[in-house]
Amino acid sequence: MNKYVFHVYKYNFAVFVTSLHFVATTIGVQGCRMLNMYTPKKLNHMDVLPITVAFCAFVVCNNLSLQYNSVGFYQLMKVLTTPVVVVLQRFFFNIHIESQKLTCLGFICFGVAISTVSDFSVNAKGTFWAVMGLVSTAFYQLLVKSRQQSLECNALQLLHYQAPQSATVVLLMSPFLDDIWGPTGLMNYEYSSEAITAIFVACVLAFCVNLSTFLVIGNSSVVSYQVLGHFKLVLILISGVLLFGEDSNPVRLSGMVMSFCGIVAYTELNRKKSGLTASTAVKTPLKSREVNLGK
Repeated sequence: MNKYVFHVYKYNFAVFVTSLHFVATTIGVQGCRMLNMYTPKKLNHMDVLPITVAFCAFVVCNNLSLQYNSVGFYQLMKVLTTPVVVVLQRFFFNIHIESQKLTCLGFICFGVAISTVSDFSVNAKGTFWAVMGLVSTAFYQLLVKSRQQSLECNALQLLHYQAPQSATVVLLMSPFLDDIWGPTGLMNYEYSSEAITAIFVACVLAFCVNLSTFLVIGNSSVVSYQVLGHFKLVLILISGVLLFGEDSNPVRLSGMVMSFCGIVAYTELNRKKSGLTASTAVKTPLKSREVNLGK
């Protein structure tokens, strides 16, 4: 929908549109509060600010990466987010991933890479912004998970603070990164009812995306969220081939199959682990009661 807004209506103000997304998220979260879907929890704004800073860095660096790099290299760096998340989890949060899951992630990342990466080219400035975008994206996702745990809040309670912070910070960044005063700039843009409708729909979808990000990461893990993202990409690629007749060469199709198999295997490993954990949780209280009764 964002691409539709940019290309069809020439509303090429990516940072400003991002601020609108978080304005919509702020309104959406308040709507959820009015519907009693959550109870706000008092948090220190400074505890939430690192997530906001990481998000803003993620937006800016990835935009600059796309500006200075080929689409192929940009896409490859996005795929590399998964292994970077694994490494950062290990060194900063002491979270280990089993070797079987690492193998599945390798299949997924390699499959996605050969399915999507093309016109690969590298330059120094582009590489710098790509690496910065990669690290900031990984840190943003890890902070969403760790802050929900450390602050003992759910996704909506955290978004209650993070969404307005992000809207404000990104809006302040817009004049430095968007064309504001030029002949085709934001201040001279001629809005039509169709353009306003398209922007509104994009903002509603952004609220859904932001909320789902916090919900998925909060209730599973950052790596599982990455796997879900790769699954989404595979579905988009398959839809493009089936519905729009896009390129379906053997290499691309083999990459899709490899990614899909890796996703199924990773999901099955998680399912088995969840079943084992649930079984252990049921048995543990009974043992505890026996010990207490004995005492």
